[in-house]
Amino acid sequence: MYNYFALHYDELTENVDYKVRSAYISGFFNKYGISTILDLACGTGTMSLLLKEQGYNVIGIDLSSEMLSIADNKANGAIPFMKAEMQNFKLSEPVDACVCCLDSLNHLDNLKDVGKTFECVYNSLNENGIFIFDVNTIYKHRNVLANNTFVFDEENYFLSWDNELIDDYSVRILLDFFVYNGNSYDRYSEEFTETAFETEALLDSLSPYFEVLGIYDDLTFDKPKTDSERLYFVCKRK
Repeated sequence: MYNYFALHYDELTENVDYKVRSAYISGFFNKYGISTILDLACGTGTMSLLLKEQGYNVIGIDLSSEMLSIADNKANGAIPFMKAEMQNFKLSEPVDACVCCLDSLNHLDNLKDVGKTFECVYNSLNENGIFIFDVNTIYKHRNVLANNTFVFDEENYFLSWDNELIDDYSVRILLDFFVYNGNSYDRYSEEFTETAFETEALLDSLSPYFEVLGIYDDLTFDKPKTDSERLYFVCKRK
């Protein structure tokens, strides 16, 4: 997963305002005297670096070696990164907070793994530690991602991004890169699936480990709407 996609991930997510998102997340952390943060499913480390720049001590975890290699180069040794599954990791020392951004949790395809992830986060946090994560909603999967196709025509490659709605909850994402090699084009294909979960199911999975302090529409303090595309959960370790 993410072998070739990792090389172009930052370019393809230029529309994501990481600074706004890191400030939004820090607004919650600032209330609780947070010092150390785990960036779970950190990808290429952009959020990790922004949180580091804000004065937090950050650790990053991701399953993709390619993503972690890019993150490590960007951080230049300032942030430790670790390869692990989000549903199966253990820190040597607990941290004050954990953040899991940009629908990373949607890459899990069942509630059993979601529960394992919440348990791992619980075990990685200090007493009363804070856990903030976001998820794509069922509405977004059904109505925005759905069966749509997106095309990226860049200088050195062409990308066809095809979504296939498997059911009301899951979307299969097919990536076809056509990369110019000087004479012709080489094709690289990758595939992954994102699954959306009912809010009540997420709350049930959280309940053994966390008190939910709030659920918010994307980058706001508003309650979720019927057409919310992303929700933020702010939780405190029990």
